[in-house]
Amino acid sequence: MFFYAVVVLYNKKIMDSLSVKGLLGLKGMDVCPIIIDNSDNDYIEFNEEWAKGKEIQYYSMGSNIGLSRAYNFALNLIRDEDGNDIVIWLDDDTPINDMYFVALKEKAEDDTIDVFAPIIYGQDGVIYSPNKKGLFKGKYIKSKTENIPFNRFNAINSCLAVRVRVYASYSYDENLFLDCVDTKLFDDFRKMNLNFSILMVEIYQNFFQRGQDRDSKKYWDRFQIRIRDTVTYGSTSLKGKLISLIRIYGWAVVYGIKLRSVIFAVKCISLGTKLSIKNM
Repeated sequence: MFFYAVVVLYNKKIMDSLSVKGLLGLKGMDVCPIIIDNSDNDYIEFNEEWAKGKEIQYYSMGSNIGLSRAYNFALNLIRDEDGNDIVIWLDDDTPINDMYFVALKEKAEDDTIDVFAPIIYGQDGVIYSPNKKGLFKGKYIKSKTENIPFNRFNAINSCLAVRVRVYASYSYDENLFLDCVDTKLFDDFRKMNLNFSILMVEIYQNFFQRGQDRDSKKYWDRFQIRIRDTVTYGSTSLKGKLISLIRIYGWAVVYGIKLRSVIFAVKCISLGTKLSIKNM
């Protein structure tokens, strides 16, 4: 059993990535780091040279091609390997260490388990993954031992570990650029009747939207992507379209208040409504 750890890098020097630092610091683990670089040109030349010096697999996408396409590129590198091997998906700022891999290796001895999701806390102390799928948003579990029914099992893609065999005939939806990628993934995983398991390893991650930064421009840059992906995700049915629109209106209110910006709220509502009507 072999581990492939895929790190999607974005506008960052490899040596500044918490995920890469953690992977290179591992001892006694059969882990192959694969760096998929979505950075702009300013970082590519430096990162290529740095990766050569460390003899790790590095692939530049030339620009930010989105998460789904980056994931699929990585999958094309490993699909022909042993299906019992495991691929781990990492953001570039995830603190990863030996404890994660020790727990994963032990749990993965049971080859009937297909998907492994660790306990991920946000900076506010809330467990964001795994969670229970809800109508408008995931329902967060209150403790790491709380039971999650199979038909509602949901998790974020960061630190998710999946058997390579699962991807034999599956690819990420490239219509989704960044958001809803993991939501769609678990919609599909549940339909595939895969076996999920929670890794009793705690990982602490900083989520942009849970931070204290109140720069409305940064939020708008980020939410334009979130809104587009949310509309795309819900576009397969009338119910999905309505739910997506309600979610966007809800964000407009919540983050408009957080940022103390009526303009931000109006822009969210305007873009969400425009894209939803276009997809009707």
